[in-house]
Amino acid sequence: MIDDPKEKFSNVDSAKSAEQRRYRKSLLGKSLVWLQSGILVPLLSGTLQVLVGLMLVGISILGLLQPLWLSAVLSLVGSISSMMGVYLIYHEFSKQDTFDSLINKAIRRVIKAQN
Repeated sequence: MIDDPKEKFSNVDSAKSAEQRRYRKSLLGKSLVWLQSGILVPLLSGTLQVLVGLMLVGISILGLLQPLWLSAVLSLVGSISSMMGVYLIYHEFSKQDTFDSLINKAIRRVIKAQN
């Protein structure tokens, strides 16, 4: 029987972190970690949004659409779509903990060591 509740949770946390380190080595593991962290879906949707926007701009520049006003509107929509896709990708990467400062990491280590 475990008397110390911290010991019980520390074993679970260490098992989870060892499992995550093992999965992070493979491409499938990286995508699963991204899926669990909630970054894979926005990353794929942002990439798809950029590609569709660039295709719309390319179609309108090549002149494959006959009415000039329709071509201009679709070019504008494609440009805005591409910009929003790039912003979505940037936003997802910038909200991760990888951009966390050293001071915040040190504070978290001290608090974790005190508990």
